[in-house]
Amino acid sequence: MSNDSGSHVRSWLRLKHLVALVSLDESRNMHAAARQMNISQPAVSKMLKDIEGFLGTALFVRDVGRIETTQAGGRVLQYARRVLNDTNRLMDDLVSLREGGCGKLMVGSVPGAAPVMLPHAMSILKETRPQLAISLLENSSDRLLVDLEYGLLDVVIGRYTEHSQRHLFDFHRLKEEPVSVVVRPDHPLCQEVPTLSDVVRWPWVLHPMTSPMRGLFEAALAEAGVPSPRNVIETTSTQASLQLIASSDTLSVLPSSVLKTLFVEGKFATLPLVIGDPLGYYGVMTRRDEPHTEIMSDFIAALVSSSD
Repeated sequence: MSNDSGSHVRSWLRLKHLVALVSLDESRNMHAAARQMNISQPAVSKMLKDIEGFLGTALFVRDVGRIETTQAGGRVLQYARRVLNDTNRLMDDLVSLREGGCGKLMVGSVPGAAPVMLPHAMSILKETRPQLAISLLENSSDRLLVDLEYGLLDVVIGRYTEHSQRHLFDFHRLKEEPVSVVVRPDHPLCQEVPTLSDVVRWPWVLHPMTSPMRGLFEAALAEAGVPSPRNVIETTSTQASLQLIASSDTLSVLPSSVLKTLFVEGKFATLPLVIGDPLGYYGVMTRRDEPHTEIMSDFIAALVSSSD
């Protein structure tokens, strides 16, 4: 698109148009989207017709009682969600500044990094900006990077999960992350020297299949010719995993760094199994070609110093 075309889009397209597109995508129904926006169904239909006419391409395919996004619609919705999320963030920052704060930093982190590096980095940032609001979301890399792409997060401490993400995000390497098979200290397997064939017969709590940690575990099983465990609960919550492990015979694969203190205190134990190589380096990830705010730059510098 030429500069003139881009200028034309910016002068014509309104936030209400983006709200309509996102509402339609979420509801997949004209009537439901109209109720959500508190306008009439014909008004939503006309708005969509105007947007598609202006952009020169169909964004949704109509079916009986339901609509589906086209490939072009999916691309437009990515930008629509990012713009709307940025708008919400702008209003939050303005409210914070008006009330004497200094804005908000939205951070996402994989479980292995959260207890190791983030407390120190946040403390450094708070020393110079005590009124800064910091929000921390802990999840797997694949889910965090979706939020980063859509502008719901400013910084992610994680790793690439797909090759295409390398075109979307910048990555600054921090630390390697070894993993362990974790059980309660009085688990029957602690009295043995188990093999992978032994442990898959027990119940497990694991990250979803899309996460690097689960991928590492499944790859180790495949290499050993061992089938995946059949009794599995999936969650990205480290706390939920630990509660299940502590109260049952459930096993899990978790970052060793998360449990370092708990191992020393004897609250959990590890089995003598090698689950592949360490997960590789996780790092600081930000949206590519988007300038860092001063707060983001200082936070990233604090993270880098914490990893040394």
